[in-house]
Amino acid sequence: MILQGIDHIWAVGESFHMREHAPGDGSMLLMACWYLDVLFPLLTLGRSWLPGWVFYALALPVLVLFPVLFCRLRYTEQRRKEILARYRPRKTGWRLLGIWAGILAVCCLEGALLLYGGLWQWGGGL
Repeated sequence: MILQGIDHIWAVGESFHMREHAPGDGSMLLMACWYLDVLFPLLTLGRSWLPGWVFYALALPVLVLFPVLFCRLRYTEQRRKEILARYRPRKTGWRLLGIWAGILAVCCLEGALLLYGGLWQWGGGL
């Protein structure tokens, strides 16, 4: 079920890219979703699991490269055709706008929760 949602997001981004010749495609949309909605909270919570540079040296390359590898392995040429044929997104501009609004809303909510929980400091210096 989660992969169907991910495929739908990818299909909207990919079809908008093909129709409008926009610079971003489905993989870029998934990477933006990953980096904004998953990477920031994992980096914040991960600092408490492994202190200092150890976490960043071990986990950061995996977390940064995960969406790139996922898109490369999941969206082969055959699967691209199947997914685009299955979803055939219409009104992709509005759907893309809704997806971006959702991504930004989740990012803002996570930021507010991390501030409220004390894991982030507002205006804290180095």
